Amino acid sequence: MKSRPLVALLCLTLAACLNQAVPVFGAEGVDQVILLLWHGLSWEDIQGMQLDGPAAWAWLNTRSAGGEALTAAYLSIGAGARANGLAGAAAFYQGEPGYQLFSRHTGLEPSSIVQPRIAEIRAVQPANYVVEPGALGSALSEAGMAVRVMGNSDGLDPHGWAALVAMDTWGRVWHGSVGSEFTLADSAYPYGIRTDYARLGREVQQAEEPFVVVDLGDPFRFEQYQDQLLPEQRTRLRERMVREAYGLVQGLLAGRRPGTAVMVVSAYPSQALLNRGYSLTPVLCWGLEEGLLTSATTRWPGLICNMDLAPTILELLGVDHDQSFIGRPASVEPLGHKEAQLWLSEMAEKIGFLAQYRGLVLRMMVIAQILIYTAVLLSLVVASSLPAKAVRFLQLGLLLLLAAPLFLLLWNSHPWAALAVIVGVVILSVRRVQSLVLVGFLSLAVTVTISFDVVFDSWLMRYSFLGYDPLGGARFYGLGNEFMGILVGSAIMGWATLAEKVAWPRHWRNVLGLFYFGTLLFTIAVPSLGTNVGGAISAVFGFGATWTALTERRVGLGTILCLVLAMAAVLSLLMVVDGSNAQGTQSHIGQTVELVRRDGAAALWMIITRKVAMNIKLLRYSQWSNALIVALVGVGASFIWPSRFIFWLKENHPLTAKAIVGVVIGSTAAFFFNDSGVVAAATCLSFGSSTMLLLALELKHYFAPA
Repeated sequence: MKSRPLVALLCLTLAACLNQAVPVFGAEGVDQVILLLWHGLSWEDIQGMQLDGPAAWAWLNTRSAGGEALTAAYLSIGAGARANGLAGAAAFYQGEPGYQLFSRHTGLEPSSIVQPRIAEIRAVQPANYVVEPGALGSALSEAGMAVRVMGNSDGLDPHGWAALVAMDTWGRVWHGSVGSEFTLADSAYPYGIRTDYARLGREVQQAEEPFVVVDLGDPFRFEQYQDQLLPEQRTRLRERMVREAYGLVQGLLAGRRPGTAVMVVSAYPSQALLNRGYSLTPVLCWGLEEGLLTSATTRWPGLICNMDLAPTILELLGVDHDQSFIGRPASVEPLGHKEAQLWLSEMAEKIGFLAQYRGLVLRMMVIAQILIYTAVLLSLVVASSLPAKAVRFLQLGLLLLLAAPLFLLLWNSHPWAALAVIVGVVILSVRRVQSLVLVGFLSLAVTVTISFDVVFDSWLMRYSFLGYDPLGGARFYGLGNEFMGILVGSAIMGWATLAEKVAWPRHWRNVLGLFYFGTLLFTIAVPSLGTNVGGAISAVFGFGATWTALTERRVGLGTILCLVLAMAAVLSLLMVVDGSNAQGTQSHIGQTVELVRRDGAAALWMIITRKVAMNIKLLRYSQWSNALIVALVGVGASFIWPSRFIFWLKENHPLTAKAIVGVVIGSTAAFFFNDSGVVAAATCLSFGSSTMLLLALELKHYFAPA
């Protein structure tokens, strides 16, 4: 049983290496897509189903741009981008006076189902990137493909979720009903209403339109009503609701015509999941290859985003379009049913654990850094020297801060290796190994481990507290900003300490340094590994300044100008290479090129304003701002206490001194050129500040001078 995750991982890794993902548009004969909206569907509900036929499935990231959460989730599906919600956006009209109101607001002829508030919905969308509510419906309409919606989630208020997903950009749906045709009065159900699944199933099977969107209704009404129920009644009613909805799904699968794909999507998580801070929901699709869904948005087998659904549906139906989707079409990583189920189950468990404890772990890490730095600085201020044991204890604390990223990278997949790192640091420190040697060893170990992880698809990073946040959904692959800053800082300090301890000719040191930094820059920047654009810029400045200084050249304005030109060259090359790739395989920079090509300077301005806004937010609310401040204090204080420290450092450790300058330059670039620059700058600078404090301790207290 324990070998199954390993088998699944090997299968997925081999498929990724050989580029064997099966595009969903490659499914033969798909001429109709039925999208079933099951609000609050849980993993337990899925496990209780006897799936009929091979299915492709995944977790769905339901993140939106903000606003009213429920409508934002459904709008994001139809927009193919993270949308803002608006209270009342799901209230659609059939007949008068809704038609009159729609015509008054839009100047357009009404369709069968209309949303008169479409202007308000469009007005609340984010200003820092393009979001087109109803883009999916418009793409189908422009291709001459009809859309039908069925069902509603009406309770105290009207909720036409199917229409909100399927409408065009003007708030119109031409076929179907969100009225009372598909509901029955039943006093035993929430609001005295239940879905007429018998009629709904018949009409869905009879529908001829290429795209049919079905709102199951009862699941949403239950979610809205459940606080009125006693726990026992809540459980009974939910179990009945799940059985009946499951019966509809089974009936549709049993009667599915050839060429029909059936998708079950939970656009928004249940309240129980939200209470636990978890927002991934299941998505299943029949009519494709069996396995795990993934997309170019996530590059994560078993995980897609809500904004991927619209381009996926259009690819399935073979629709060419010019809509401004940010999401990308899904593809299938072939995997057997049991292996896929186990993969998703363990994936959910790990992500849930990370979500629950990520904030606590990062706060503890930052607090530890603040406490250790404060104690070290106080020891530098006092006139008398501390006892040797106290100095060793402070040095051990600084070394453990440097080892923490490696521990957090390894702990999930290789806990014994992670523990060995900590134990090894403690033993070597007790044995009084030179601090600078330990800094170099830890820095190089961190650099090598992160680099290999990036090359081999970042599986260590995916489940690290310093890695991605698949619930937040800012990044799913490649090198995240936390580890990017760590990589730049550790690479610089590792190379400098190695160069200082190994007596090789200057020529060889320069050549090997160029190869070393060039290889790491390639790892950070190459599109196939998930380009981190801000990281590439940070690496150009940090690595370039360090290499220049280590070649005994002065780092001045001329050097900075050369680095700016090098940065421009690297970015241009990345844009050309990734911009020429197909949309489904592009990394972030290729998608940026596409946005700029389509929207011009406005797209660049949106990107800049988004990055600035994110950094301001992080400075105000994130614990990483505290980490950055304490690192800056550590570096700054080292210039003051003891007063002769900088001169001593340059004389006794000249390459290390130059490397610290390179770390400062790299962290500065990381701050200005990343949308979460506070994070990258803090993690990068910590390697320079901790090293400076270690050496300052040795000089001040004359303990084990390096």
